[in-house]
Amino acid sequence: MDGRDSDASRPFLTAHWSNVVLLTFEAPEDLVRTQLAPGVEPDRWNGKTHASLVALEMRDVRVRGWRVPGFAGHLQVNFRVYARYGGQPAVTFVRELVPSRLIAAVGRLRYGEPFQAARISARVIGATDRVSAEYRFGLDALRDRVSATAARDGTVPGAATFEHYLTERTHGCRADRQGRVRAFRVTHPPWAVRTIVSVDYAVDFAALYGPAWQFLNHARPVSTVLAVGSDVAVYPPRLTGSTNS
Repeated sequence: MDGRDSDASRPFLTAHWSNVVLLTFEAPEDLVRTQLAPGVEPDRWNGKTHASLVALEMRDVRVRGWRVPGFAGHLQVNFRVYARYGGQPAVTFVRELVPSRLIAAVGRLRYGEPFQAARISARVIGATDRVSAEYRFGLDALRDRVSATAARDGTVPGAATFEHYLTERTHGCRADRQGRVRAFRVTHPPWAVRTIVSVDYAVDFAALYGPAWQFLNHARPVSTVLAVGSDVAVYPPRLTGSTNS
């Protein structure tokens, strides 16, 4: 068997992602490589490798077209690095925080993704000319936060921009227990991004993601994005022995 889902042409999960905040830092390539499955390569922008903290709202969540009672919407805070999988732009998640032990367990056990239950809250305020999105989160208390204020109207960035590079990722991939690459295909229309007015954050990266990431506690982000978001479809994972399979 090649690891394909029996109905891989249909998404197994759809949702509306909104108010997506991406806080992006340069990260050493050697550290990025430690997160990647064999055969998956780091992606680079102007020769640099990066990691992003991504906070978002997920609404109208459906599994195989069905709403699951009690799980139609939730918040999520991800930490990811940028990769190339089979020549395509991809990400690998270091950790995915969700406010539900059940969602975290399903993500880990069924799909092999590094989900963890956490406390998460969000506050989004829209004014005539601005939008502010603030996310607070933590493993046992709301100790960490990221907030961004931006112009209300957004524009779709051009294909040659850093914003496009960060937001247009077609796959999520990581190694399974047998060392194979498990890759999810993700589709959505290009996201409009809002012009950032201000950003504020306080995140203990070492406590959340391990001591190797402690340097980010004192680093400055190279980019902050507040994307409008869109409907998103995630397709069943494909398992391959390598990116060339």
